Amino acid sequence: MNAPLADGSPYAITPADFVRDQDAVVDVWRSSLHDDQARALKLDWFYRHAPHAALLQVLVHQPSQAIVGTAGVGWRHMRLDGRALRGGLLADMAVMTGHRMLGPALLLQRTACEVALQVGDLVYGFPNPNAVPVVKRLGYVHVGDMTTYVRAVRHTSYLARRLPAALAGLLGTGIDRLVRLRDRLHRLTGRRLHAAWRTTPHEAVHAQAWSSPGTLEGVHDRDALQWRFARCPLASFRFLYVRRDGDTQPCAWFVCRQDGDTLRVADFKTDPAGDASRSLAVLADSAFRLGCRSISLEGCLPEGEKALLRRHGFFVRQARPVYARWKQPDAAPRAAFRLTPFDEDE
Repeated sequence: MNAPLADGSPYAITPADFVRDQDAVVDVWRSSLHDDQARALKLDWFYRHAPHAALLQVLVHQPSQAIVGTAGVGWRHMRLDGRALRGGLLADMAVMTGHRMLGPALLLQRTACEVALQVGDLVYGFPNPNAVPVVKRLGYVHVGDMTTYVRAVRHTSYLARRLPAALAGLLGTGIDRLVRLRDRLHRLTGRRLHAAWRTTPHEAVHAQAWSSPGTLEGVHDRDALQWRFARCPLASFRFLYVRRDGDTQPCAWFVCRQDGDTLRVADFKTDPAGDASRSLAVLADSAFRLGCRSISLEGCLPEGEKALLRRHGFFVRQARPVYARWKQPDAAPRAAFRLTPFDEDE
């Protein structure tokens, strides 16, 4: 492997050759990111078969010519007030033990960022606490938080943490019935809503933007959703569509996966002129029918959507920071970021 020397450093960066470097890249991921079985699948799905030619840089230790780190960039088509933008998602930042120093990490991140900004409008990522100083040093700014919201669907197990089991069961069943009655009455305040599960995205609905002014978000079209969720080898997802009686097009959709007794929402959109509040009641009913104990929804969301979730009994469980860097920071638009796990790499 002939990687160019980087300013006298024992480390250098070169684009990955997915045929030649496959085993070495997967070894780095297994060492740093764990989840052995999924790593090779991730390389094929996210890099080789991504619809927009994802990039992967490798960190080469010059004396040994060994690959000891990686940094990827996956592309997302994004939109802001009707303007099309190309966003680079930072992914798979990994460095093997023994090489985890600030110098190699900076070199790897800087190269990945600069390569992405040659053709993209911005790059963004979800750095862990150890990586935040690195991305801030490279000019990234905090643009929001990826927040996990949780709502109880069945209450007995939560009450059992503080009450005797028999009392928790009695009260939990009563609360469940009251909450479901409230949601059922709420759903009856307008035209009847119909829910339908699918294993693939709807043919037409995702062409609708349903965007808010001043909000930067990914383009959730059918092809992107098909690749990100229906073809994802790392987890199984289903699509829940909510439609008003008499309409041909859905007024809301949710991408979900069932994780034990939790229904995890990986992506969602609601028609701002439609029945967003009642659609969340349909989601809760669907989770209950699946036998779930709770719903977990994650996103970096505008204030209106945060308020809507709070009104429907969702509470904040945890949050991760989102950092971004624009190609032209001085001319960067003022925008609120709206992101969901759709905009991540796993």
